[in-house]
Amino acid sequence: MSKVSGKAGYALGLAIGIAILAIVVVLSDPAAVAWRIAKAKLVYVALACFLDFVSIVFYSLAWVLAARAVGVDAGLADGLVASILGLFADKLVASASASGEIVRLAYIKSRNSEVSYADLLATIMVHRFLYNVAFIALLAIASTDLALRGSLPHILAFLVALAVASTLIASYVTLKPETLKGVARATGSFAERIAARFFSGRELNLAVKAEELVEGISISVKKAAGRKAYMLLAALLMLAQWVAGAFEFGVLFTAIGQKVSFWVSLVIFPLHCFLTALPVGLPAAVGVTEAGTLLGLVAFGVDRSSAMAVTLLVRFVEVWFETLLGVTVATFVGVFQYEAQVFEWIRKLASSGGSGGQNRS
Repeated sequence: MSKVSGKAGYALGLAIGIAILAIVVVLSDPAAVAWRIAKAKLVYVALACFLDFVSIVFYSLAWVLAARAVGVDAGLADGLVASILGLFADKLVASASASGEIVRLAYIKSRNSEVSYADLLATIMVHRFLYNVAFIALLAIASTDLALRGSLPHILAFLVALAVASTLIASYVTLKPETLKGVARATGSFAERIAARFFSGRELNLAVKAEELVEGISISVKKAAGRKAYMLLAALLMLAQWVAGAFEFGVLFTAIGQKVSFWVSLVIFPLHCFLTALPVGLPAAVGVTEAGTLLGLVAFGVDRSSAMAVTLLVRFVEVWFETLLGVTVATFVGVFQYEAQVFEWIRKLASSGGSGGQNRS
């Protein structure tokens, strides 16, 4: 079977995701879902967009502090722009957040060419570790409170345990990158064998370079761990990011005239984000995220049509609002980064137009 091209594969993945979403909506009384969304109070939807932006700000500030703990001098504005562009990339590419991290690092590298790749990767690993710590802490607190009250459904208890376990494993790897030396060596050796076919006679030493990169990352991560003030403040900002997201969920329930416990939002929102980061190969994890979030809300006793309406509203904020934000920031950054060239092009165009075409050669 011939390999599916990138564009065809993306289109296929998007089609599959939309098909899953359509099935989920059809099974949730689409007329009732549409009615609830149509009756949603726009002021609360706007507030949810604002809370989403606040969550992004906390997220980016935490990354700036993580970067400074590593020793990378990242500015607040650059951190926010890099994070927004990264989130925008995640919406476009089905890569389980990898594309977003790559875009963020590429932007910072373009602003500071002297920073090493080891330090850049270390900022992501420290930031991801703090993200995971906040994720586990809030999810555990909310789940424990609900379980003690007897209102945590068994299926959600299982999903919470699964999310916590996988996050703990990921946290161990991010905190101890030296454990990846063997993987780096093997990957480098494999890549070197492939590259040897195209660069015969050249010694690339990719396995050695991969090990050196992992060693550099490990040193940078340990440096960050020693700067406890930065780490503590970054962790608090990560907690604030999750809390803002939970309020976003609650506000959208208010938009359709319903209320849920804040603890329920604090369980569903992290699980919702966990679903969006799964490597399912679908753009923005469309279909899978909606289905999983819907099931979580229904498990807490929310009627299916209301749960579907809120899920779609949350996805509207996360996908379309963040896409609009990403396009706006990308345009703004592009115009100002290439300001001199843009004005020169405008000057030449105006000069050409004013000559009435007489000076054309």
